[in-house]
Amino acid sequence: MKITRRRTKKKSPRRIRTDAPRTWLLLASSAQTVTAHAEEIRGLASAGHVVRLGYRGGRLPVGLPRGRHRLGTYRTGPIRPLTAALTAALTAPLPLARKLSLAAERDRWLAEIAPVADDIVFLDQPAAQHLLERVTALAPAAQVWLPAQAARVLAEEAAWRELSVGAVELDGRLPAQRITLSRVLAPAEKLTELAEAAPLRRDLARDVRPELRRLSRWALRRGRFDRVDSLLAITDLLRGMFGPDGREDAAVAALRAHVALVRDEDPGAPVVELVGSVLDQADVALGIDDVKEASELGAIALGLAFHQQLHTATMRTPLVEEPDVFLAPLRKSRIGQLLALADARPLGPESLFDTEGEGEDAAGLTHEDAELNTPSHLAEAPAVRTDNGSEGRLRVCMLPGVYAHHAVPLLEALDTHEGVELTTVRLTGVPFRGMMIDAPLLQYRIEHALGRVPTVGLQVTREELEAVRSADVVVADWADKGAAWASTVVPDGTRMVVRVHSVDALSAPAQLVDWSRVDDVVFVADHIRDLFLGVLGERVGHVRTHVVTNIVPPEKFPDPLLPDASRTLGVVGWGQVVKDPTFALDVLEILVRDDKRWRLRLIGTDFGQHHAAAAQEYAATFRRRALQDNIVDQIDYTGFTRQLADHLRHVGFILNTSRREGCPVGTLEGTAAGAFPVVRDWPTFAALDGAGRLFPRRCVVTTPQEAAQLIQSLADDEQRRRAVAEVRQDMAEQFSDAGTRDRLLEVIIEPQATNQPQPQATNHPQPQATNQPEPQAVEESER
Repeated sequence: MKITRRRTKKKSPRRIRTDAPRTWLLLASSAQTVTAHAEEIRGLASAGHVVRLGYRGGRLPVGLPRGRHRLGTYRTGPIRPLTAALTAALTAPLPLARKLSLAAERDRWLAEIAPVADDIVFLDQPAAQHLLERVTALAPAAQVWLPAQAARVLAEEAAWRELSVGAVELDGRLPAQRITLSRVLAPAEKLTELAEAAPLRRDLARDVRPELRRLSRWALRRGRFDRVDSLLAITDLLRGMFGPDGREDAAVAALRAHVALVRDEDPGAPVVELVGSVLDQADVALGIDDVKEASELGAIALGLAFHQQLHTATMRTPLVEEPDVFLAPLRKSRIGQLLALADARPLGPESLFDTEGEGEDAAGLTHEDAELNTPSHLAEAPAVRTDNGSEGRLRVCMLPGVYAHHAVPLLEALDTHEGVELTTVRLTGVPFRGMMIDAPLLQYRIEHALGRVPTVGLQVTREELEAVRSADVVVADWADKGAAWASTVVPDGTRMVVRVHSVDALSAPAQLVDWSRVDDVVFVADHIRDLFLGVLGERVGHVRTHVVTNIVPPEKFPDPLLPDASRTLGVVGWGQVVKDPTFALDVLEILVRDDKRWRLRLIGTDFGQHHAAAAQEYAATFRRRALQDNIVDQIDYTGFTRQLADHLRHVGFILNTSRREGCPVGTLEGTAAGAFPVVRDWPTFAALDGAGRLFPRRCVVTTPQEAAQLIQSLADDEQRRRAVAEVRQDMAEQFSDAGTRDRLLEVIIEPQATNQPQPQATNHPQPQATNQPEPQAVEESER
């Protein structure tokens, strides 16, 4: 496919009124009248209009715009010399009506300004009575507003103008710049107040729904849901004035559903239908080659389809239970089909941009994009190596991914391998943070699939690009946005390996990876492989799949358990909803009924700030439970720690109470340290028998009561030690380099040695029941 460079232009939204400044002529009989309308006049000027003010007499208030003129004088000079009679008539103490009539006939300023005015407003009745006929003759095309309409018209016009100019300017700065939404929220609030008093005039309104929709998505990305509410409220008002719009209606419904899910509310319609409606509109935009608009809409659809509250923070997910039904709208859409294309050529330096300021700014990104610092996430990835390497060594370029701490053991193994020259590429730019999809990355990927050179930059340096392009093998830890980018630049003949953990299989970035460029996929557990195959389907039918756990070397935990471990339960990385630590409180409560010596050690940080209402409520409920009299003195909190091994010496039973896990490294570390693992049958992956295929069956429980009974049956120290030894024997592969480190290296360095036949992807992969668990991987926190 030939690669062409095509710049997509942003389409101009349809509007009833232009946003160009207009000339407004305001006429009043006195300064007192002007003072009464001063706020509206200032608003008109501050909105960017040209304001000309004619009045008869009196002293004007301060702060009014320039262009003021006192009717009845010739401040710009007469065309011909004045007669004495006319001068006397204009300056003598005549009635106001007479003065206004003479001004209408003779005022030079009025004769010059009226013909160029777009709108003429009479601020009071005397001005209208004596000037209207003359002014309309001078400006027959101007819109004329009478005194009864004056205050309302001025306020509405100023608000509409401020709203439209602010929306267009802020929209033009997306996504790179920090923006201040008050520029549109303030006039929107004013319009809402005006609408409550009386219907707004359609002839003054501007239809800025496209701009407001894009600003709403920007606010949503930052967790500013109150701002989303305000922005969408004005779109409702515009819909009432301009009528339905298929594109905007679909997008607004999806944005509202996203916010509703965060608040644990009804999304208003089935998510599948909402996603399908937005993707239909994105396809319409693609049909007219508006790739930028299609990407904006596609980002909304993908954001809703892979919402955290639907998949990663719940007990159940349709991606496990009915992936084909749930993903049908994406798969049938033009966007989904483009993402699945397998013939796009790799990109090179032509895809690089001067990316200063490109991409979403980092301020306020939502909790969904936050990295959580639990004790198993402490090490940092090695820095980039840029040496030229040695002849005969395999050049491996590794992308540690969005949650790079998980890659540290593999990076260390590659770095010390004598046959490997390792380069590490950390994509730290904002476009690669978190698991939510932004429009620029989607646009980049669509343009790549269309055979074009992308017209957006992703904050990738030339050195990072060359590191990937010059490698023999590219390894992406996590099927994230970095993997998506790497898949577009990996040259023909270069192998690409992607390691999938858990949350990445449940998130949107995996949909953006060009899987036709990927040769091998490593899964941290069998149930993650089954999940992944069900979600990606035919797109990954060609890849070699491997199930290899992460590296948890027992030598990290050389010291024996302390005496108090025999009655101590432990949970690592507990302060997240997905870890469901309330389950641990239930277990503790049962145990202390019979034996007050039982304790619970919570290792890691407390719950952080979270935008989701369900998460906030969960944290509050947990704290109330933990403060109950019967258990409050039985709980120890370590807080953030870098001394995990020391804390695990106090733990005889390591609990895994999670709703969802890939392969829980905290649990494996506890087992390596000498604790017996008590593992909940993770509800999200229960249909895939996730826990039962990772741990010996005797370790897996479904209720707190079962967990308590299992723990009580091993309360004797010697029994517990024997049980731990048996578990470690059954799981020997997880606690040896041969079982994890060497297998990972084989996949990367000698893939033919570990090739496995590709299992057929199905809607509900049937796990093979076995008493011998399959290899496991590290705990991937809430991610």
